[in-house]
Amino acid sequence: MVIRLRTVAVNDEDTEARNETRAAERVPRRVTNPEDRAPIVLSEDAGFLSSSVIVPGVANQASVLRDRIRTIAGWPPAKSAVVEHLTSELFNNAIEHTRSGDEGGEVIVTVANFPGRIQVKMVDAGPRDGDIRTPHVRPLDLDQENGIGLFLVTQDSTRWGVLLEDGRTTVWFEIDHASKPG
Repeated sequence: MVIRLRTVAVNDEDTEARNETRAAERVPRRVTNPEDRAPIVLSEDAGFLSSSVIVPGVANQASVLRDRIRTIAGWPPAKSAVVEHLTSELFNNAIEHTRSGDEGGEVIVTVANFPGRIQVKMVDAGPRDGDIRTPHVRPLDLDQENGIGLFLVTQDSTRWGVLLEDGRTTVWFEIDHASKPG
């Protein structure tokens, strides 16, 4: 039985290596669908800058997103760190818990820089077959390695939410400029 577990682990590593190689061949690309590009509008803001990108659903793309967030936010690196971290958490949740993490999966990320706040919207491919879970905050368990992503979002963002539509899941958060760290 121990030998089987080792064999499975080797196969998992081989699969992960193949997925990362495929991701290297696929690069983030521009989002053209206006509905995917649109931010979650909570008030009638006069003007905002936004950017959307479709990212391959593999773990090494989290660093690509962090770089993009840093550029779009326009904040000094120390102040954009929270936005970058929360974006990474949502991205990792999307690829771990949804079809976006399956082979060929993708995640749509929209960043909107409103007057007074920044918003990040993550749209995944929806739940895997037979899975009916909705993103939710788990009770904090410091003995667990996983399960703290949305807890961090609730602690560090000003607002956040979940939308389920067209078989996809959107998780978003906002951070007011006045509450940004630093």
